[in-house]
Order: sequence, then structure tokens, then C-alpha cells
Amino acid sequence: MKPARNHNPGQGSRGNAKDAWTMFWMDQGQSRCVAGAPEIWEVLADHWTSVATGMSRGMRVLDLGCGAGAVARQMLAVRGDLQLTGIDYARIPLAIYPNFELLSDTPMEALPFGAPCFGGVVSQFGFEYGDSKATVSELAQVLAPGARLSFLVHHAASSIVAANRVRLAALSTFLGPGVRSAFCAGDGVLFHAHMLALRERHPHDALVAELARSLPSRLGRMPRERAAIWNSIEDALAPELCLGASLDERCVAPARLDEWLHPLQRLCELEPVGVLREPDGTPIAWRIEGVRAAQAPGAAS
Repeated sequence: MKPARNHNPGQGSRGNAKDAWTMFWMDQGQSRCVAGAPEIWEVLADHWTSVATGMSRGMRVLDLGCGAGAVARQMLAVRGDLQLTGIDYARIPLAIYPNFELLSDTPMEALPFGAPCFGGVVSQFGFEYGDSKATVSELAQVLAPGARLSFLVHHAASSIVAANRVRLAALSTFLGPGVRSAFCAGDGVLFHAHMLALRERHPHDALVAELARSLPSRLGRMPRERAAIWNSIEDALAPELCLGASLDERCVAPARLDEWLHPLQRLCELEPVGVLREPDGTPIAWRIEGVRAAQAPGAAS
């Protein structure tokens, strides 16, 4: 019998994350990373409208970790004269928008540009997923002196991160050794007990409810079939688990902010960091803005 794979939520390479993001953006419903939270997107959209309004006419702007181009579309909706170039290391389906060039399969740590050619750089929930020191070194080569910077970075106390942690806990528990062993052994009593406990902890998770409903009927299958079923479930959930673990790792807590900002401070004169918030005051993102210094010694080191 081929055994079920041991799942380790903490493992996963950048290559695995690339595949996971590629799958994420292939979903036509994912026009932006907060597509399911219109009240949050409204706050984000207002921010990018303000940023675009303040840019010089015809400015060329680089969008790091652009995904499907939500930031570019919002900025171009109010400033059609801007020239947006988006890069993302995932393989993003080609979408054609006026004044927006998408370069997918392109890491921010290896920008394919020559001399300083951008008057601005933006990022929404993108910059924090890369190697910040390497990315800043690249930005030092492509940003013109005086270039504007505006980054929105996942705040560790946001509702996005909180919901992600709940979901990550549900997936990690389901894929853990207890549930896996009970299912692969065909132990209906033990499997039911694990799923009952999981549903009590996550009563609003539709996936947990569906798994609890559909899997018991498969406990009577042959051992090899049960192992194959479990492996297929692991494969199906791996991308979401990978992205959830990445967000949990890459979000920035207040205690980490000063240290996290250090690479950017070597490149830009940063304004005091702000926080975008939901109407009820819950943080959404750190608002990091500044100007490329005319002289930024050590920015490329």
C-alpha cells in the first residue's frame, strides 16, 4: 500500500509558493487579493486614487507583486496618463489594459530593467513577500532620484490576517496526523471524533463541514484507495495552505516594524508610517510612503 504522505505545514519552498500564487491568479474570481471583502477594498482603492492623483503627468510607475493588476487598474481609472509596469513572480494570465504592462514570472529581486527609468514604485501586499534587502538593491538601480514610493503591507492585527490564521489552523488540524491516521486506517469512530472536534472549533468553515459530510462514506474503501484519496486531498489543499503560511509569516507586527523598515530607510526618505483601517478601526495595512533619496549610500549593499 502506498502510504499517505506526512504533511508538514511549515515546509514549502519559494517555488511551491510560486505555483500556489499561479493557481490563485488563474481563478477568474480573484481579480484582487481582497476580492471577497468589498469594504476593505474600498479603503485600499481610496488610497491608490490619492496616490495616483499626486503623481506627475505621464509618470512611469513600477508595481511590485502586482497580481492581476488591481492597483494599476485603480490608478489608471483616475490618471489614464500614467504608465504602469507590473511585475509578479507568479505566472499571471495575460490581461491587456491600456498603459499597463504586465511582466509575470519575474521576481522583484531581479528586475529586468536598466538605468533609472521609474518615477514611482507601488505595492499592495507584495513587497513583504520578497527578500526586502535584495529588492531594495534592485530598486536602487531602477528608481530615479525623487521617485515616489507607496507600499501597503499586511498588518499583523488585520482582519485579513486573523481570518487567515483561523483557516490555517483548521487546515493544519485536518491534515495533521490524527485525522490522517484515522481515515487511512478506516477507523470510523476515531475519524468521526476528530471531525466532530474540528467542526466544533470551526463551525463556520464550509470546507470543514463538507469534508465531515463526504469523507465518512469513503472509510469502507480498500486501504490503497483510502491512501490515494487522502493524498489527493493533500494535493488539493496544498496551495491554500502554502499561501496561508506565507501570509502568517510575512505580515508585519508593530514590534517588528522598525527593524522591517531598515532596508527601505537606506533607499528612501520615509514619511511617518501610517495605518489604513476599516471603518470600525481594525487595521488593514501599514502605509509606507517616501521619496527616493538623491544620494542613498548603502542602498545596494
